[in-house]
Amino acid sequence: MIRDAIVVGAGLSGLVAARRLADAGRDVIVLEARDRVGGRTLTARVAGAEVDVGGQWMSVGQPRLEALAAALGVASYAQLRDGEAVVALPEARPPGILRALAGRRWMRRFERMIAASLDAPPQRAQWDGTTLGAWLERSLRDADLRTRIAFHAELTFAASPADLSLYYYLATVARTGGLGGPAEHAEGGRERRFVGGAQALSRRLAAGLDVRLGAPVTSITDDGAIVRAGDHVARRLILAVPPHLAHRIDVPLAPTARRYAEASRAGGVVKVIAAYDTAFWQDDGRSGEAYATGLIRATVDLSQPDGQPALLAFVVGDAAAGWARDPDGHRAAAIAQLARLFGDRAATPVDVIVHDWCTDPWSAGCVAGLPPGVLSSGATWRGAHGRVHLAGTETAQAWPGYLEGAIEAGERAAAEVLSAP
Repeated sequence: MIRDAIVVGAGLSGLVAARRLADAGRDVIVLEARDRVGGRTLTARVAGAEVDVGGQWMSVGQPRLEALAAALGVASYAQLRDGEAVVALPEARPPGILRALAGRRWMRRFERMIAASLDAPPQRAQWDGTTLGAWLERSLRDADLRTRIAFHAELTFAASPADLSLYYYLATVARTGGLGGPAEHAEGGRERRFVGGAQALSRRLAAGLDVRLGAPVTSITDDGAIVRAGDHVARRLILAVPPHLAHRIDVPLAPTARRYAEASRAGGVVKVIAAYDTAFWQDDGRSGEAYATGLIRATVDLSQPDGQPALLAFVVGDAAAGWARDPDGHRAAAIAQLARLFGDRAATPVDVIVHDWCTDPWSAGCVAGLPPGVLSSGATWRGAHGRVHLAGTETAQAWPGYLEGAIEAGERAAAEVLSAP
């Protein structure tokens, strides 16, 4: 049986593409290696409450995500942010991590570089030839600014600035709301979270689709007339997996895409969610946000509206990559750090859950990053390669790495298939 399309990957991007094709009357099957849909969104329970341990926020300037949630009937609510943040970084001073520096001369220069990165500037090769870390040390005398930009990069990309191409950092920040967003709300808005968790989007998209779980794809062939994945044959195939995982699949891609996949690195992320009897940090005038050195790099208030109080802690980069070597010890260290940040009451949660994305074989990390020299070589990760079309949030023009980007990429890939002869 020859189908119209095969979609590999039942994350948000793959399911958006599959739904678009099915709604257009195309015969489509979705193959997913996991035993669930949702990709890097996943809803779990802590103290009986539903919480996200993967991607979870809708930010200002994300119209596709807002429209999809409305169409699927998935309600949302504002992220709690009232109160003071705890900033425990060397040199850095509250409020905010980057927005407070907006008036400084060096910050204005950095913002101009970010804006210029979208237009393939003459400095592209130069910027791509160095790391963000090396550029910060060489170019910025302002220790406070260096600290904050390095911290922003580590938290956003789950990687050391010493490993990130300066150009990749600039261009990605430019496409994801700039230095003022989404975390700092330059437009005055707030992130929103989804009732029932962000995975609800994928679950509702999957309803009525032919989704095969536990069906990993290891090779894809394209003979110019049909494309084959395992036992399934179709006229077109959409590959909706992160580039660092696509590299594991024997799939015909242009050299530019293969170089990108081979170089792509997944940043390590561990989420620690601690539930409490009361939101004591709110009583203390705290927002639940913290930015710190040590095992935990940031926290947010994950409390439910009029429901379960909880704090979400992010462990990223090398610390996350090493979590699996001593999960019990790291868990205890994380709770101890919460107590240092928020006081003794944080030392006695009523429940704790941990999700290590590094040990998930079908994610192998979370956030994609690139070292120097890749983009200036012409490597790219999007478009059609014969009968194989690339989707996934990393292929998005706007908001790559976010839920919004995943939707854009799925819509584009579906449009390519629908317009193909």
